[in-house]
Amino acid sequence: MDIGNKLKNKSGKQAKILISEMLYDLINDLDINVKIENGYSIGYPNQEKQFKMDFLIEFIDFNKEQWLLKSTSSIRDRIYGTEFFAQNIRQINKNVSKIYVIVPDSLSEKEMRNKINYSTKIKSQTYTSFLTDILTVNELRQKIIEKATQNIEQGLRSNILGSDAETSIVNLLNDKRNANLWNDYEALKHTVKSSTYHIYKSILGKLNLSEGIDKIIEVSATDNIPLLSNRGKPKTDIYVKIKTEKLKICSSISVKNTSKKTVTVHEGNVSDIIKALNLLESNPLTQALKDFEKVGSKKNLLLKHPDSCRILDEKLKYYNKELVGLFIFGLHSPLVNNNAQIADLIIFTNNFAIWSQDEYIDYYINEYCTKGQFGTPFRWTYPSKKRGQKIQIKGFANN
Repeated sequence: MDIGNKLKNKSGKQAKILISEMLYDLINDLDINVKIENGYSIGYPNQEKQFKMDFLIEFIDFNKEQWLLKSTSSIRDRIYGTEFFAQNIRQINKNVSKIYVIVPDSLSEKEMRNKINYSTKIKSQTYTSFLTDILTVNELRQKIIEKATQNIEQGLRSNILGSDAETSIVNLLNDKRNANLWNDYEALKHTVKSSTYHIYKSILGKLNLSEGIDKIIEVSATDNIPLLSNRGKPKTDIYVKIKTEKLKICSSISVKNTSKKTVTVHEGNVSDIIKALNLLESNPLTQALKDFEKVGSKKNLLLKHPDSCRILDEKLKYYNKELVGLFIFGLHSPLVNNNAQIADLIIFTNNFAIWSQDEYIDYYINEYCTKGQFGTPFRWTYPSKKRGQKIQIKGFANN
């Protein structure tokens, strides 16, 4: 076997190992009711089991629905062989609902374009495919979680998905495979596979580091963030320290994992907002915000305190930058007692995007300022059963 074929063979094996690790880690971490089988083969009655895939996933709680996975490190002509297998498997086994081809997230840009192009082809109306999609390992992971948890009560499900997203990002930042790929991608791309390298690369790039130039010596990430002075959770979900040959960088990251269009971004006493905006007691906005807290909605405010409603409509929009900084990142919050509690990056994991604090504040105001209330990019309300005690702020996600 020549060197090129040896590398391809090793690359394929590593890609398969990567999927296996992800699947079994997922079952252990989230305790989901899913059965995994390595190697799947089936044939027509009285015929050889000639149609094969690399993994079978069976969702026990969903009438034993089955997904099949074919691992590859390259989208090339061999995909048509996988299509042939998928076509016959679907005819034989009606329990199979989805058949995915899975690639590492650490594909080269060329191979990633091939992946995207074939995925688009599958979904088009002019191409017949027996595959469901081409996914990266990380995309597959998200789909399994969504499927396995879809019958769980919404509040608990949100907690599970949010906690898993934070843990996943901590793990990928601490993964030495990602650091090795970052330091010398060209030398290692055939032998070192990662399911999370594209996220790792995006985070470090957003911290103004350059792949292959800013050589990583050490990365230390944690989701153990100090609580606010009221014992509440800060905006920061992950704190990471990065040491390169020339630099030491620290970053506080907020992680959002939601498929909803609006989410709660802040909940608390109106006095905290007044302090964060540095409003004097004599400022009409101060009393207007207090009046809103008492009644809990714009409709009630207009009925009971029309002057306060007018003041909020006219004046609050001039504080949009400060409001986004407070509600999304924790800037100027009187409850902050440690700088690590103020986020400087925000990551959306459902519809993946990563923003620096300044970028996101400008984007968020421009994108949503006409969709909220009082001229702000937020919807103002109150927490359940706490009208007159606290304010709740709904913000927009990128879905």
